[in-house]
Amino acid sequence: MNDCSASQMAENASSSCTRLILGSDASPGTFPSTWTWAAAISLAALLTSTYFSVYQIRKSKRAKQTKRFQPDYDLLDETVVLLDKLAGTTAHKTDLTRLGELLSRIKQAERRFPDLPLGTVVAHIDAYRKTPLPDDFQRKLATKKIPLDDLLNLSRQQGAAIANALTAISAVQNEIDRRTH
Repeated sequence: MNDCSASQMAENASSSCTRLILGSDASPGTFPSTWTWAAAISLAALLTSTYFSVYQIRKSKRAKQTKRFQPDYDLLDETVVLLDKLAGTTAHKTDLTRLGELLSRIKQAERRFPDLPLGTVVAHIDAYRKTPLPDDFQRKLATKKIPLDDLLNLSRQQGAAIANALTAISAVQNEIDRRTH
């Protein structure tokens, strides 16, 4: 009988503590609805503010990265325009001075961002720069000092090198876009 009365006393004590915490008119098995609504609203507010804080941090990081990559992205655009112009003609050594300037700037960008595949762009532009026709190729062709097949071969190599360089530039720009958007 002691066991029974002890459990009844414990139940009465917990019931009275619950009534004291919840208020005298609340039954022992319920929580007041104001407390649960307040907790749900504050939890939703906490989750919402956390989400927007993380979103703003990510947005800020992307904006900083975009600002860092923008000059090199523009450099690659400028290189594409020049390569497109050179693709329309057979390049001579004198036509490649501007390309040499752009190539040195791309090499600097490669050192700044070693994780971008700028090395492939440099390699393809270097391959293109090794295939120009001699400046006096017309005179050499007229005097038959240079075979026509050699000139055609150089011209084909130029076209392939330009196509490869444009593909490599597109890959780098896509990687920049992926990182910044």
